Amino acid sequence: MTVNLAAKYSNKVDEVIINGALSASSVNQEYDFVGAKTVKVYSFDPVAMNDYTRSGTNRYGTPEELPDEVQELTLTQDRSFTFTIDKGNRIDTPEGVRAAAKALRRQVDLVIQPEVDKYRFTEIANKAGHKFYASSAVTTSTAYSAFLEANQAIDESDIPATGRVCNCSPAFLNLIKQDDNFVKSGDLSQNMLIRGQVGEIDGVAIVKVASSRLPAGLLFEITHKAACTAPVKLEEYKIHEDPPGISGQLCEGRIYYDAFILNKKKNMISAYYGGGENSLTLTAAAGSSATKSKVTVKGNTVGGTLVYKGDYASENTAKTGAAVGTDISGWTAFPSDGAVTTASGKFIAVAVKDVDGKCVASGVVAAAVGS
Repeated sequence: MTVNLAAKYSNKVDEVIINGALSASSVNQEYDFVGAKTVKVYSFDPVAMNDYTRSGTNRYGTPEELPDEVQELTLTQDRSFTFTIDKGNRIDTPEGVRAAAKALRRQVDLVIQPEVDKYRFTEIANKAGHKFYASSAVTTSTAYSAFLEANQAIDESDIPATGRVCNCSPAFLNLIKQDDNFVKSGDLSQNMLIRGQVGEIDGVAIVKVASSRLPAGLLFEITHKAACTAPVKLEEYKIHEDPPGISGQLCEGRIYYDAFILNKKKNMISAYYGGGENSLTLTAAAGSSATKSKVTVKGNTVGGTLVYKGDYASENTAKTGAAVGTDISGWTAFPSDGAVTTASGKFIAVAVKDVDGKCVASGVVAAAVGS
């Protein structure tokens, strides 16, 4: 005898819970984009000192016009989304489960805020005045010295020590906490003044950021709020009740934003890359011919360009060729279909190339050519 039991759905929704926006402490919105898509920012250089001459007409030196530069900041990120909630689906589920307001909040928390963070953190790292590429893996013995090296570079640029923020991956934070050279002077006992702050190191606020929000291969970046202006010119979310053609609700949203590093403030930023070797997982399947492999790439590729080289004779030489910091500016762009040129017995290296042509993340796989 078959017994059919009624199914009951809970009016509680299993929500994904993640951090909110984490980049706010690293940016400012001091420049006014109201009424304009582009803002031009002037910067000026000081002039050289002279020896004062006690006679003649130009006793202070020969005067020249004050030199200036103009940086154009043009907004490029105009993003949107839309979805519907059919009235029939809404009334056929427990009350509140398909609430439009909750759905919009979910979209902001899980999609929009992480996307904006990724963009800002990437722009900060890409335009950093000081860049470091670890020649070997950062460990519990070297993490603190890596941080000091990056922070020292900003010091040597004669930048004020106050107001600095370090956005770091959980992996790097774990390494530095285990470093015997790290003296925890007030770490984790400071007043947490900014969102996401988990402590301070040498007076620098530490914000822990999931690696998925950071550029590929980046362990940490030290920056200052004054260095990056990040306008959000338009942010709107709408719920339309029974619009033409839909029985139910139409939800729409738009955010118009960008992030810019000011030319004279690049030296307020250090970016430290490491641990990117073997951070991409590659699989290879037989391609369409004896010179083709179809490669699938998994891993963080945010903030760079995916490239490859498919003619390495061994796995070790491929790994060496794709080491963090290696110049890979001459590599071939990785095709969207994954079909790379190689040969039987060869190894393929796929890497993320940063804006300076350096490798920041990579993976290696044996070729699997077709016949």
